[in-house]
Amino acid sequence: MHSLLPALRLLPAVALMSLISTVLAFSFAAMMVHTTHEALLPDMVMAMLFTALVSAFFVAWKGSMAGLIAIPLPSAAAMFAEMFRSNSPEAGEIWLLLLLGGLLTASLMLLLGGLKLSKIVRYLPLPVLAGFLAGVGWLFIKGGLALTGLNHWSFSAFMDSALWMGVGFAILLWLLRKRVPPSYLLPGATLIGGAIMIFLAPALQNQGSWFFHLEAAGQLPLTSWQWFSQGLPSVDWIHLPWTALLTLAVISVLSMLLQATSIELLAKQDLNLDQELRVAGGMNLLNALAGGGVGSLSLSQTSMVRQMKANQRLTGFLIAACLLVALLVHEHLLRWLPLPLVAGLLIFQGMQFVHQWLLTSGQRFPRADQFVIGVIFVVIVFQGFLGGVLLGLLLTILLFIREYSRLQPIHLNTNLTGLKSGVERTPQEQNWLQEEANRVRIYQLRGFLFFGSANSLIEQIKTDVHESKTRIEALLLDFHRVTNADSSTANSLVRLKQFCDSEKIQVHITGLNQSLQERLLAAGLAFSKEMTPGVLRLSDSLEEALELLENQLLKGLETSELSPVKAMLQHRMILQEHEIRRLLAYFKEETFSDGEWILQEGERKRSLYIISQGSVEVMLKNRETGSMIRLKKMRPGTLLGEMGLYLDEPRSASARASGGCRVLTLTYPTLEQLEARDPDLAMAFHRFVVFMQSERLRESNQRVYSLLQD
Repeated sequence: MHSLLPALRLLPAVALMSLISTVLAFSFAAMMVHTTHEALLPDMVMAMLFTALVSAFFVAWKGSMAGLIAIPLPSAAAMFAEMFRSNSPEAGEIWLLLLLGGLLTASLMLLLGGLKLSKIVRYLPLPVLAGFLAGVGWLFIKGGLALTGLNHWSFSAFMDSALWMGVGFAILLWLLRKRVPPSYLLPGATLIGGAIMIFLAPALQNQGSWFFHLEAAGQLPLTSWQWFSQGLPSVDWIHLPWTALLTLAVISVLSMLLQATSIELLAKQDLNLDQELRVAGGMNLLNALAGGGVGSLSLSQTSMVRQMKANQRLTGFLIAACLLVALLVHEHLLRWLPLPLVAGLLIFQGMQFVHQWLLTSGQRFPRADQFVIGVIFVVIVFQGFLGGVLLGLLLTILLFIREYSRLQPIHLNTNLTGLKSGVERTPQEQNWLQEEANRVRIYQLRGFLFFGSANSLIEQIKTDVHESKTRIEALLLDFHRVTNADSSTANSLVRLKQFCDSEKIQVHITGLNQSLQERLLAAGLAFSKEMTPGVLRLSDSLEEALELLENQLLKGLETSELSPVKAMLQHRMILQEHEIRRLLAYFKEETFSDGEWILQEGERKRSLYIISQGSVEVMLKNRETGSMIRLKKMRPGTLLGEMGLYLDEPRSASARASGGCRVLTLTYPTLEQLEARDPDLAMAFHRFVVFMQSERLRESNQRVYSLLQD
């Protein structure tokens, strides 16, 4: 007895869900064939009930979460109904189209589930699907009105009492939807509304019967078995509505995935979408072979089951058992089902779709997306689903291009003041670079470049060139943040090169990945490591490109007659010529060949260096790879190694000569002699070192800030 209690607690939910599934199966069947092939109604009711039964059983058995409920897919039923109305097939072709639509849908589900591509729904433009679902709502409304005889706009059709009873019933359901819990609205309205209509029928049915005429008892077609034993029907296979069938399959799969993702939000638990696709594919394969429709997860019924605390696998099995009973006695149930009741239910379903996905779209979508939804809906109303699908995809692509083109492909637009190399230069050189910085324009790019964003980049560069007060002589395009680009980007860069050639502007490129470089080469662009006319100057790194551009600007600098060392000391220390000579007497001149180490990381060496000729590279060892990384490059007239002189700590980096260099060395004992013999000069020298350290700290902060912008 105790073992039966859990099952007994599920019975109210099972009864409600079974009643809803039965009514929906009747409604979908009537919408699909009653107005075009009335004689097939009993068979179609059997097919829809069988679809509901198989779907409920499979999802309860193999679904990735307990409490999932499946029903015949409303959008598929609506699209089948529209297909049957627009193509006017013979009775045998009805079952053929049902089979082909089911097989295509099942195959697509199994393929996506097997390849684990269920996450495709995460990338689906929701406005397009919203437009389709709003169009499905219209098909429901159209099907419900057609059941009452409103196939053509005529005065006699509007005088039919079944029409007004069905529309009135739909409006009543709409008004009650927020006052009556969803789990009770449809079952209660079906029972009470059906009883009232049966009672009123004798008095109001003045223009035709309110009940379905059954010309034959329903039987499951078992299409595949009949055609296997008797041969395929003689039809024009080429002219079957293949585009409509493929559209139905795609929309059915996407609708099913949308239902599944909505259930995830409801349950606050992820479903195994690939498994759900495989389960849906298996059950729809069986449905199709038996002559049934397309089944899918149902958000509304799964939600009702959870509200009634019946979210168990047993619930689905019991619903399937109840549907089996309905399948056996469906003919008797159908005879007492008022036609306005079914019409009202279909119109109500359509009103819900249109309201959710069209009328209230402004609450969830921006204006551009609302426009897409509205256009798709209008096209579906007047041209059918295929036209809506094609136009929806076209509009989505165009809007995507428009919106993505607005994304700024330029990460940083600056000159040589905003982005400097790591080369430490003399004050005179720094001042010159500061004054001439606007002669170079630097663009750090980002993201995926395509024809829209690439075109906006070219237009921005042209604007900068034309509006610059200083003539721009060189451009630097840094691609290291660019993931990839389409072929149109290469054409845009060809246009940029032509523009720069006409303006006599050099173009420097850095940060190109291999695939992007090959694409640009294929478009006809030429690259060179040297400054060659007519080609793009390609640098291995941003640091190399910046140093090259700075060196080009410095060619116009008239150097001081003083040596770089004397110029630096005189500028920073404000000393007279004889004081500088007296200070330099404490320094010892040393020469280092190319690649020779001046300082070694980790060594203790209390000495300071002033570079008098050549260059020095400051290097840091990579602990993981053992390779050396260049931190900065130091030019004549700059200071090196002062931290080791004053702190007596191990060197934090290494320094080596680049191309040979000459330095002036000051050791700690010599510094002590300077302090003892000439304290005023020593104090001036200490202030000079502090000043240099402060400038370096400022430069380092600027470089760190620039890196943080990534």
